[in-house]
Amino acid sequence: MPEQAQRRAPEAHPQDTPPDGQNPLEELRHLIVAPEQEGIQEIRERLDDVERRAEDVSSVVAEAIQMRRDQGDDAALAEALAPTIEATLRDSVRKNPHVLADALFPVMGPAIRKSITETLRSMLESFNEALEHSLSLQGLKWRVEALRTGKPFAEIVLMHSLLYRVEQVFLIHRATGLVLHHVVAPAVATQDPAMVAGMLSAIQEFVRDSFSAERTESLDSMEVGELRVWIEEGPDAVVAAVIRGHAPADYRVAMKEALEGIEQKFGGAMQKFEGDTGPFRAAENLLMPLLEAQFKQETGQKKKPWALISATAVVAVLLAVWIGYSTYLLIEWSHFLSALRGQPGIVVISHEKSGGQFHVRGFRDPLAEDPSKYLAQAGLNPEQVNFEMAPYYSVDDAIVLRRAKELLHPPAGVTLTEKAGVLEANGVAPPQWIASLRERAPWIAGVGSVDASHLQNADLVEFNQMKGAMETMMLLFPIGRPELEPGQGKAIAQAAQTGHDLVAQAAKLNGKVLVEIVGHTDITGVEGTNLSLSKQRADHVESMLMQAGIKSANLRVRGVGTSEPLANEETEEGRQRNRSVTFKVAFSPATPVN
Repeated sequence: MPEQAQRRAPEAHPQDTPPDGQNPLEELRHLIVAPEQEGIQEIRERLDDVERRAEDVSSVVAEAIQMRRDQGDDAALAEALAPTIEATLRDSVRKNPHVLADALFPVMGPAIRKSITETLRSMLESFNEALEHSLSLQGLKWRVEALRTGKPFAEIVLMHSLLYRVEQVFLIHRATGLVLHHVVAPAVATQDPAMVAGMLSAIQEFVRDSFSAERTESLDSMEVGELRVWIEEGPDAVVAAVIRGHAPADYRVAMKEALEGIEQKFGGAMQKFEGDTGPFRAAENLLMPLLEAQFKQETGQKKKPWALISATAVVAVLLAVWIGYSTYLLIEWSHFLSALRGQPGIVVISHEKSGGQFHVRGFRDPLAEDPSKYLAQAGLNPEQVNFEMAPYYSVDDAIVLRRAKELLHPPAGVTLTEKAGVLEANGVAPPQWIASLRERAPWIAGVGSVDASHLQNADLVEFNQMKGAMETMMLLFPIGRPELEPGQGKAIAQAAQTGHDLVAQAAKLNGKVLVEIVGHTDITGVEGTNLSLSKQRADHVESMLMQAGIKSANLRVRGVGTSEPLANEETEEGRQRNRSVTFKVAFSPATPVN
């Protein structure tokens, strides 16, 4: 038996092999099994080879997708492919957005232009209608009605002035009830066209089923609030118009003619319709004329062009405002330039207006006023003015004076003035500042010379004040006596302190002071005795001043008797003043050493 032979074949021993090395059973087995094993091996290698497997699958992908679509399972196929397609598009846009932009360009451009055109047209129509009805007595009445009823003004205008308006037109596939095309009047709010078409088809079926109507019969009109829906049916298509108001009977003729044209042009496409509405976009040319509107016309008098009058008035007002504002800006700009040119340290070379900004070019001293300061005074916006001012040193008197004050820092008692390059200093100043003035002022830009003749040395002024105080002092003596009267201690102490101050101040002035002590007597007594007595009185005061620390080199005594009276002696008070010692102060600069 072959089966037994196959079981016994593996049990054969080497000594059973024929001498020539051939086994008939093995050869027979190879002849029978080898083709299948080779085929299986090739299939295994093909399955293990990724590239060959991908090549095999790629050759049938298109056919597989078409087969799945023919089976009516488009939803599952779309659901499976959607994530991959979305990810591919996302990556493509991120890497190179121009590819998708170039692909959409032929579609997006016309769509955007059409949308913008329709929006502008709707806006202009609404604006014209609002102007026409707002600026009239009737328009004011309608506004009152709108406030009273709470309705929008546009709705009141439409209610009173509209005879009828076709707001929407639907082209519906009769067999499926799907929307083939849909046109809408400007500024009309719409619902989903597919949903509206489905409702119309459902209503038609409801009427036929409820009233046992023939399939050829249909509902040709219905009312929904203020709207009416007129319906015209053809063999393959239905045209439905949504009308506000009362349309004339001849409008149905227009609907029939449009439907006939559509049936004639798109009849074949409708019979083969499977959900693709693209071929029916061209029907818009036949549907758009159905979007009619007719308004009430006033009778008895010619209608005034209120819209044109109002628009002209608005333009005139805007033009007047623009001219007035421009004139105001020019006047203020002129005032600003005049004020700027009048400022010291600022030179205006040119000015112009370009790019919506004023440009001012020139020169400005660092110490001059900031030009922006005068913009606010002129009522101009600082952001609209651009200054291009190069720095320079001005020789205007006001700027030179500012520069001198900035560099010299005059003390509180000094006033600086400048005119025609001459810097004049007035007041009292320390000697160090006076020396600095004479040294630094000629180097200041714009200063040609310095006039310090009216400038006083503060130390010398203080010395003269002390000198005056010393020379007004008077020490009194009793009759015939060289000693001071009782109670003169405070006066002699003050004289000593002032003497000390004079010596110190003279040293600051690099000079020497000499205090002359002058003794006086009244006219009583003998002249010779009075002269000696006046000398004794001066010597007594000198001694007291020396005891207070004043050196003798700074003191000198002199007795004048009655020769230099200080007062008239007709009274006792006058005689008392002549019995005294007074002081005279002399200052002498130090002699320079050669």
